[in-house]
Amino acid sequence: MTESARIQENLLNFLSDNRPHSVQEIKTYLEQAGVSNYSEGQFSGSINTLMRNKTIVKVDRAVYALNRENNGGKNYMRTCFVVSPIGDAGSETRDNADKLLKHIIVPVCNSCGFSVERVDQLNDFDSITQTIIEKLQSADLVIADISEHNPNVFYEMGYRKCTGKPIIHLKRKNEHIPFDVNTIRTFEYDLTDLDSVEAIKDRLQQTISAFSIAEPASEAESGGAQGESLANVLPTLYQIQDSIAELKDEIRRKDTETIQAIMQTSLNNAAREESTDAIMVKALLPELIKNPQTFANLMQLADIANSRKKNPNVRGK
Repeated sequence: MTESARIQENLLNFLSDNRPHSVQEIKTYLEQAGVSNYSEGQFSGSINTLMRNKTIVKVDRAVYALNRENNGGKNYMRTCFVVSPIGDAGSETRDNADKLLKHIIVPVCNSCGFSVERVDQLNDFDSITQTIIEKLQSADLVIADISEHNPNVFYEMGYRKCTGKPIIHLKRKNEHIPFDVNTIRTFEYDLTDLDSVEAIKDRLQQTISAFSIAEPASEAESGGAQGESLANVLPTLYQIQDSIAELKDEIRRKDTETIQAIMQTSLNNAAREESTDAIMVKALLPELIKNPQTFANLMQLADIANSRKKNPNVRGK
């Protein structure tokens, strides 16, 4: 998660008490929450983003509060409806859906000024089908997890597509998309890898920020198409980035294997090129060290042999 996203997430947590707070109070809270490595530009930019999304309002000079409607204090945050395979309580599918919601979708959406809803968490007297249809029509943003190829998710994803409103697709890492919808741009997530979780949170945050969801109607008409186009392109750009990273890793691995092969070949050649004398010395030296007298006798014989080579007419005793 980027530093700006961390600032926004913690700032919203601090303002959730529905009271106005000064900039100094906000900065003190951020420091206590472990968010301190940021610039003034990042802090001001985070404030401006939340104000532009109408998530917070300025109530006085350097004093901010959550933006709420005057009638009843209703939260003005935009809504994100989550579509995913849910499964039965205690199942692997439910466990994955809950972790995805808790550790990725909710923190990112809250930092971008969205409240998050999933159909099983709603208290609604209408039928589930009717509730889902209404949410697909009215939600400012939909995030769909197409993992497990759940038919209900694909149906709801298609329904949302017909509304022309923003939708973001997710899937578990290494899962394949069916061939008839494999052109869908998706973000991959891996809940077992903390680095991967942080990476997908950053990507989601940037993609959501690229949508012109929170702009007034007149501004959305003029700039919405450009923002939506950028948001649609981002998944492809990230896929290209991941492919380049994988290619670099493959090249690095091949280089390592090549160097190891060259070193092994050199060692083998060096071993084959050893002289007979060197091989004899390697074989005899450990035994001679164990028996010094034998070593002395051998040295004496070597001296006699050298003397005969120099003076052939001299005979040893």
